[in-house]
Amino acid sequence: MNTAKLEIEASRIARITRVGMVVNVCLAGLKLAVGYTVGSLGLIADGFHSLSDLGTDLAVLIGAAVGGRPPDRDHPYGHGKFETFAAVAVAAVLMVVGGGIAWYAVSGLGQPVHAPNGWWVVLVAGISLVAKEWLYRATSLVAERCRSTALRANAWHHRSDALSSIVVLFGGGAALLGWESGDVMAGLLVGLMVLAVGGKIGFEALVELSEGSAGGEVENRINQVISGFDEIIGWHRLRIRRIGRELMMDIHIVLDRNLTISEGHEIADRIEQAVQEVLDWPVHFTIHIDPDTEGIRRARGDS
Repeated sequence: MNTAKLEIEASRIARITRVGMVVNVCLAGLKLAVGYTVGSLGLIADGFHSLSDLGTDLAVLIGAAVGGRPPDRDHPYGHGKFETFAAVAVAAVLMVVGGGIAWYAVSGLGQPVHAPNGWWVVLVAGISLVAKEWLYRATSLVAERCRSTALRANAWHHRSDALSSIVVLFGGGAALLGWESGDVMAGLLVGLMVLAVGGKIGFEALVELSEGSAGGEVENRINQVISGFDEIIGWHRLRIRRIGRELMMDIHIVLDRNLTISEGHEIADRIEQAVQEVLDWPVHFTIHIDPDTEGIRRARGDS
C-alpha cells in the first residue's frame, strides 16, 4: 500500500478545503450583512448555509488528516473510515441546516411580508453563484483524483450553496416584480434543497460504512486482470469494499495442485501488482490459493 500517495492526497484535500473556508467566510459575511440590511429572508438563509460550510470544511480537514494515517497497532487496516465519518458529519450538518431554514421559512409564510431591495439580493446571489459553482468544480476535481468520499460530500455542499443562490436570485427577481412572498418561498426552497442533498450524501456514506461493495466497475477491472493469467484455473469469492480512499480485496484463486508454494506465492504477487496498475486506489490484498483437487480446469469466475 502506498502510504506516501495517501499523504500527498491528504495535502491536496487540505489545500482545496482551506480555499473553500476562505470563500465561505467572505460569502457568509456578505450575505448576512446585506440580507439583514435589506430584509431578505432568502439571502439570510443562504448566508447561514454558507456559514455551515465552515463546520463541514473542518470535518473534512480532520477526516482527511486522520484517514491518511498509515495502519498501526490499533487500526491494522488503516484509518480510512474516519474520512467516511467526516462525510456523515457533512450530511448531518446539511440536513439540520436545511430543515431549520425550511421551518423558519414556513413559519414566515403567514406573517406580513416586507419585500426586500431586489437589486441587492440579485447582485449578492449572483456573486455567490459564480464563486460556489467554481468551488464545487475545483473541489470535485480533487475529490475524484483522490477518491475522497468526504471531499466529494463537501463539493456537493458547495453545489447546494450554488443552487440555493439560484433560488435566492429568483426571490430577488420576484421582489423586483412586486411578488412580496417570492423571497419567503425562496427561503423555503433553499431549505428543502439543502435537506435533500444532505440525505443523499448521508445515504452514500452509510452504505460505505455498512461494508458496501466498491462497485461493479472496479470488480470488472479486477476480473479482466485475473482473466489474463493463464496459470489461474478459476477463481471465486472475489470481494471488494471501500475503506475511505483505499480498497480491501480478497479472492480465492484455483491453481494447479502440482505447483510449489513458491510458485503459487509468485503468482499471487503478480496479481497484486497487475491489479494495482489498473486501479487508482491503494489496495489491501488477501489472496487465498486453492489447489485444483478435481484435476480439471474449471471455468474462470466460477463460484
